[in-house]
Amino acid sequence: MKLLQMVDPRFSWVMTVILGVSVIAIALIVERFIYFGKRRAKAAKFFEKVKETFATGGIPEVLALVKNYDVPFAHIVRVAFENYTLPDEMIVELMESEILEQRTRMERFLGGLNTIGNVAPLLGLLGTVLGLINAFANIAMSGSGGPAVVAKGVQEALYTTAFGLMVAVPTIFAYNYFAKKATDLTDEMESFMRQLLKLISMSKGGSYENPQA
Repeated sequence: MKLLQMVDPRFSWVMTVILGVSVIAIALIVERFIYFGKRRAKAAKFFEKVKETFATGGIPEVLALVKNYDVPFAHIVRVAFENYTLPDEMIVELMESEILEQRTRMERFLGGLNTIGNVAPLLGLLGTVLGLINAFANIAMSGSGGPAVVAKGVQEALYTTAFGLMVAVPTIFAYNYFAKKATDLTDEMESFMRQLLKLISMSKGGSYENPQA
């Protein structure tokens, strides 16, 4: 902290804490961007690829195919075809469990982003209050003051609030973006699951029933 104060005397221990959580927020945001970037896949195209592979090579070829993909849809396919011989109702339960598992992975670290986004402004406010207390205490001790002196103290104290907001705003935006992406992907997985169940049920010669009905 002393090094930061040498660079800018307005740096307090509260601003140092905010700086620390901002570094954590950046790391979490980058990690989530990498995670979702590596798992991009179009549900419709992936389903067609699975359907074609199943028609030409059967279950072994489908399982070999999904091993090459680390996307949520591939994990659902793997669970479904590894348990192909089970009743459709049990396959649905297994796929739903896998969807919940994938949702949990997608929402990893989002709680941390949400916490940082909410705490950073409060830390900024705390720093401002402490700065104002310190400014007025110095004025009282010196016995001299005036509008210019008071304004200078208030100005320096408000830097902390501004810093906290600078951290909070992009962090909350990132949290909302990733939360929506997780929700949208979950909806896609549920639709994909119904298509996959229809394919499996019809391949067994059975009649497909919508598991959501």
